[in-house]
Amino acid sequence: MRVFIQTQGLNLSQEDSEHIRQRLRQLLGRFGDKAIGASLHLKDINGPRGGVDKDCQLVIELEDTTAVVHDRGSQIRALVDRALHRAAHTISKQIERIRERPLRAPHLGKGRTPGRNRRMARAMGALPEGA
Repeated sequence: MRVFIQTQGLNLSQEDSEHIRQRLRQLLGRFGDKAIGASLHLKDINGPRGGVDKDCQLVIELEDTTAVVHDRGSQIRALVDRALHRAAHTISKQIERIRERPLRAPHLGKGRTPGRNRRMARAMGALPEGA
């Protein structure tokens, strides 16, 4: 599982970087073998002027689904933790929808069966000749 962190216009301390990597791995660990990886893009919009100017884009990739979360804030750790929480919630909901989705038979039209299946059913004796 790959974890990619990219920053633009700000420097992450070693402590912040390690905290973020640990939290990303923890989140991906929740989804086991289905986890492919995560990409986190952090950007300082206003530069040294301060304010609510840190932009975060988090992409979590699983085999079945992908979640993309955008957020803004002033504190890097709080911003990333909030984005991770939202991504976990989003992915859980997506997985729940996939599990609950009913399996449907292919739509064949009114009273039709595909020719191959009809031939196989006739060969196995399930359909009489001429049906």
